[in-house]
This record gives sequence, structure tokens and C-alpha cells, in this order.
Amino acid sequence: MSIQLRDPVHNFLTLYDDEVKLMDTWAIQRLRGIHQLALAKLVYPGSVHTRFDHSLGVAHVAGLMATELGLGEDDVRLVRIAGIVHDIGHGPFSHVSEHALEVYADRSSLKPEQKQEKIHELISARIIETDKEIVRILGQAKCGNIVKLLGEGHGQPALKSIVSGPLDADKQDYLLRDSLFCGVPYGVFDIHQMHRSLTLHGPDDEKQLMIKPDGIHAVEQYIMAKYYLTTNVYRHRVRLITDQMIVRAIQLGIEKDQIERLASLYRFDNSARFVDEYCSWDDGRFMQEFCINSADTRCKRLLSRLLRRKLLKRVFDARLTDFKADVADILPQLTKVKRELRARIEAAIAEELSTLVGRSVDPDQVIVNIFNIRSVRETSRNDSAPILVARRSQDPEPFEEASSLFASIDARYSDEFVEVYAPVDWDTDAEKSRIRRVAREMILKLIEQFSEEKGAGV
Repeated sequence: MSIQLRDPVHNFLTLYDDEVKLMDTWAIQRLRGIHQLALAKLVYPGSVHTRFDHSLGVAHVAGLMATELGLGEDDVRLVRIAGIVHDIGHGPFSHVSEHALEVYADRSSLKPEQKQEKIHELISARIIETDKEIVRILGQAKCGNIVKLLGEGHGQPALKSIVSGPLDADKQDYLLRDSLFCGVPYGVFDIHQMHRSLTLHGPDDEKQLMIKPDGIHAVEQYIMAKYYLTTNVYRHRVRLITDQMIVRAIQLGIEKDQIERLASLYRFDNSARFVDEYCSWDDGRFMQEFCINSADTRCKRLLSRLLRRKLLKRVFDARLTDFKADVADILPQLTKVKRELRARIEAAIAEELSTLVGRSVDPDQVIVNIFNIRSVRETSRNDSAPILVARRSQDPEPFEEASSLFASIDARYSDEFVEVYAPVDWDTDAEKSRIRRVAREMILKLIEQFSEEKGAGV
């Protein structure tokens, strides 16, 4: 049995046998309610696509790659199913939930070999291995193989690269899909030409995914697309602000409002009970529960601003290089390690902003955000492996050295930024310029002052 679906990115998608049944499970259908780009729709109105759409696209692209490489039918089916389930562990608002899961998970419940794993990936594995519908459709053995493939790898190394690597089907689909739905050309590349550029290299039992020497230009286009989409969409000012507002709302709801239901959503404890409850949440239920139907809480106040598009304003932005070296070393730690120092800085900024704008500014809604944009050359690498060019008579060569374009780019050129968002308003460009000008000098001094204190080690 097979069915065909219309897809705005890839035209027709064909799903076969178990894939059709898998698509209709609740664990996969839930992804229809989780937006691919969280609240990017507040700046790109068309970006209402979901993790469900994307998962089907990844399965399609994975199948195209495996077929182009001449892999057997069993391997083609394996990577396609892995594509369908690869995002199954995402929580409300996609990647935004990952931060809360990392912060609030019960790590005492983790096995030693799980300590270094990302929590949302552990959740994905638990769902695939324990969901009754999925296990009934695929069988326990295949579920185990899928989990291995998405984790340390299973079978040929090339299979892992198709579902998780620098050229994987996940990245290929989200670049094209996000570009289309955001209405921007930044992430467009020739996917079919890139697939023709792929090859398998190495001993029969250790085939690795590489690119042909004449495929370098096709991969250059793909990497540039990834870089431009990151700088123009994923790091767009409004996208950064809305993500941080959700993260802060979750933090306030758990730590100050003490909303137990919210805490239990992110307190992963490796149990079947947690997984069952987690799979009942999506973006809509999250907003309904903690904003629309909620009593007045700090969490609700921030979520209500998102609901009404009353976003925090960016009152400060600077590069890390604008700060003294010792301060610049501390700042990247504020979001995870030095959370108390970050809270003190935010409270001090709120107090100064209150004087500046002539009204009280809530310190809970002042957010210091630190992020980076990797250089285009670094973008060509994956966390675990570089892209390699297969050479017939010599060892494989790293893509960034084989490409004349990328070899000329300084790998060290990357930007790290510090921004501050706050609940202030301005009616004119002149007022905006005045507030930002005064706030910049004030915030620079406050950050340096607090970071240089003996208490910076807290």
C-alpha cells in the first residue's frame, strides 16, 4: 500500500506501507501542532509550517539520497523511517523547549551513558522504543535500529550521515522549506545537483558519505544557503526576541510562579509516565494552558505579550569584542552557568531603564541574550564530522580546503553578540534613538561593573 501527498517543496511525496501507518500514529500527528520556527510567524507571516510537514520532507529527501547512492531497498526504507521520526521528541515551540528540558531535567534518573546526551534526543529514543503504536507497526527490533541510527549510528556510516551529518536530509529539507514559507530566497540551493554530487567512499563494510571532486560548487551553494538563512531568518531580531520571551516565561512559571504542571512538562525523569504526558503537548495546548486559561502569573504576563504581539524591544546590542577581554570571557556563561549574575545584571538594567523612561520596568521581563553567528567556513562543518571530498588516488580532503572559495575565508571570523530586550515603548524614531543611545552607555557600564566584581564567580 502507498499514498501520494502534495508537498509545496518537493511536489509529490510517496509514502509506503509502514510509513503510512506510522504517519497516522498520535506521536507523529502531534507534530502538526508544533511550528517548525516557533513564533517566527510574527515577522514572517507565512512561516506556519510544522514539524509534521518537515518530517515527511526529510523522509523523502533521505530516500532520494539513499537511492542516488545505490543503497539497497532495506537501507532506503530504514533512512526514510528515521526521517519520519527524527523530530518526534520536540516539545512546544520546537527548539525553544530544548533549553528548558536541559535546565529542568532530573539528571539523577539518567544512566551513566546518557549523561552527555541531549534531553530531547533521549525523549525521542524513549518514544520510538516504547510507544505502543510505533512498536506494533515497526517491531521492537526495527525501533531499536532506528534509535541507534539516530544516535551512534547503525549499519554503514553513510546511513548515519544521511539522517544526521553536515549534508543530511534534515538540513536539506529545512533550508528549502523555511525559505519557501518565510518568503525569502536565502536558503535556496539545487538539491538534485547536490545529490548527483554525492558518493560512497571506503571499504565495502565502512562506506562513508562524501562528495565527488566535481561536486564542490553544488555543495558551496548549499553551505552558503545555510549561512544566509541563519543570519537573515534564524538570527532575525524578532525571532531572537520571541524565542527568549518563551524561554523566560517558562523559567518564571517554574521558578517563581511554581506552576507544577509546567514543571512536570520539562522535568524529564526517564519514565514512561513522563513520555505519555509529554506527547500530549503542542504549541496550542501550551498557550491555552499557561496563557489563555491561566490565572494571573508572571509566566502569563509574558506569554500574553506574545499573544498580542506586544514584543519586548531591543534596547541594547553589542559585539563581545566591545567589552574588555576578561568581561567578554564571562558573558557567554551568563545563560547557563552564571544565571544568578545574569539576574543581578537584569535587575540593575531594569532599575536604570525605569529612570530613563519614567515608569517602572519589570526586571523579570528584562532579558540579556548572548548568541553567536558562526563563520561561513565553520558552517561547512558538522558537530561530529567535516564534509569530505573523495579523491581517487589519495586520501579524502576536507571540503573547506578543497573549495577555493572556502579556503580563502578566515575560519576565525565569527561574531558573538550581546543583546538586551526590555518592556519599553517608543512612539517616534527620535525617541527610539534617544532611549537606545542612553541605554547603550548605561548597559555597557553595568555589565562591565557586575562582571568585574568579585561576585562574578557566583
